Amino acid sequence: MAIIIDRFEGDFAVVEINGQAKKDISKTDIPVTAKEGDVIKFVNGMYEIDVEETKRIKDEVEKMMRDLWR
Repeated sequence: MAIIIDRFEGDFAVVEINGQAKKDISKTDIPVTAKEGDVIKFVNGMYEIDVEETKRIKDEVEKMMRDLWR
């Protein structure tokens, strides 16, 4: 299950779950360093940033953008 931070609104992070459903998660429940576009996962009762998956998706999007403008 992919949970990606879409945006922040007030005290909440609005996340996309599997690219579809949106849900609000309290900012206090996610790492303070989390930012828009980060992939988070729920491990041992806590959310943490999935650094590898965040980088993979970012690289994939950058490649699509380069290919689009060729």
